[in-house]
Amino acid sequence: MSSPSLPVAVRPVVLALAPPAPGLSPGASVPCLERLGGSRLIDRLLSTLHGVGLPAPLVITGEAAHRSLRETLGRSLPVIAVAGGRDAALRAALERSEEELLLIHDAERALTPSEVVHGVLVALRQDDDAVVPVISMTDSVKEVRPDGLRNIDRSTLAGLQSPRLLRRRTLESALAAGETPADAGGFDEIRAALEHGARVRTVHGSHAGFAVLDRLSLWQAQISLGLARDTSHRHGLARHG
Repeated sequence: MSSPSLPVAVRPVVLALAPPAPGLSPGASVPCLERLGGSRLIDRLLSTLHGVGLPAPLVITGEAAHRSLRETLGRSLPVIAVAGGRDAALRAALERSEEELLLIHDAERALTPSEVVHGVLVALRQDDDAVVPVISMTDSVKEVRPDGLRNIDRSTLAGLQSPRLLRRRTLESALAAGETPADAGGFDEIRAALEHGARVRTVHGSHAGFAVLDRLSLWQAQISLGLARDTSHRHGLARHG
């Protein structure tokens, strides 16, 4: 049986917005420019997107990293600089695209397997507004109350990953509604869409889809690819997926 075909008119959008962190290479103005096994993280991501049959993405970054990303990627891809956060970047993506569906991928989640990207693309149904990959919550989570801590059932929780597939109208509505409250971690298009009644389908994500943002997560990425050996047990450290 042949695999489901990809939806038509999908515009991939790569958001390279994470700030540089201590422990990464001096030339990595954004984490996705860090090299991992001879390849930059963003090159790995672009190869994955191309491998599932997607067209060239829009790459959107902050003004400080625009020049370095432009020099790295050359003229083969549009690299757009924005002043502002994630909501400003998504508005720029809408302004510079016409497609009905936008596939939003965070550049720092460059090790996301192609199976997850393909799974997101083929999961959208007629009544869905968006699709997002998720992984089960494994860390202990507590609710802080005036009378102390309360356990939360982790089976009801999930971590959101990339890529996120959204209908244009859904993303427009989420942005028009304003930013997600600061205590929720800043603007997130899926949370904003859910707050306004969107139908969001979930698919299984991957523990390889974590964000590479700093020295520790870069080390975890090296381990994931077999480029480094996990010695955390020597120091009594526990790694969480």
